[in-house]
Amino acid sequence: MPATPHTPPLNPWRLCLRLLQFTTHCLICVAVLLTLPLHRRYMPRLAAWWYGRLLRILNIKLQIRGAPPRDALLCVSNHVSWLDIVIYGHLLKPAFVSKAEVGNWPVVGAIARATGTLFLPRGAFKTDDTSAQLAESLSHGQSVVLFPEATTSDAATPRRFHARLFAAAVDNNAQVQPLAIRYLPEDPSAAGHHPLAPWIDDAGLGGHLWRLLKHPGLDVAVEFCAPIDSSGHDRNAIAKACHTAICNALAPAKTHTA
Repeated sequence: MPATPHTPPLNPWRLCLRLLQFTTHCLICVAVLLTLPLHRRYMPRLAAWWYGRLLRILNIKLQIRGAPPRDALLCVSNHVSWLDIVIYGHLLKPAFVSKAEVGNWPVVGAIARATGTLFLPRGAFKTDDTSAQLAESLSHGQSVVLFPEATTSDAATPRRFHARLFAAAVDNNAQVQPLAIRYLPEDPSAAGHHPLAPWIDDAGLGGHLWRLLKHPGLDVAVEFCAPIDSSGHDRNAIAKACHTAICNALAPAKTHTA
């Protein structure tokens, strides 16, 4: 995907500097992972720092509405890009429920495994096992981020949410935190996401990352919607309520820079 016509790519010198920063940052990650037994218990904080630094290298600026949860919650979000994981990893220090392929991604996959991500084979949702593992993470004070569309999408409105993985919240009467993420287009009046951000149609991670490295940067709006109490509701009702909250939040709205 070429750079948008309104924003030319980085000049060669700035691109070389960014590549040097990115390479150094990846080497730091490799060093941390190779010495993981020495600091495994600090991995959520180390990962949050690493994700935050990656966002700065790519010049991805976050605009936040609402406040991140203070307690461990099951957080659910629309899913646009692998960058969603980097952003939420930086903001929340969570565990993730993710498709199995993520575990094979370079660097990001290794961090995900080290921070307790639950990997699910495509199309094989073991609800009981998943519910138990989510409940365990929440009981240990770590929020869990779930992408209930089960795939990435460039649509302005999220696809239908799969309700099965909401069973963990229902089984434990837990609150659910809807999160809405939108990669802002350069035209403030445009709907949907910046065309560079979505990672869809089995696009290669390396090619998508290279396009981001060449691009000057992106603005991303993240809204923490009001938590939803799962008590007395079934998982289908919770999934529908989260979908509605996120759709409402994705409408153009005023944000402030974090």
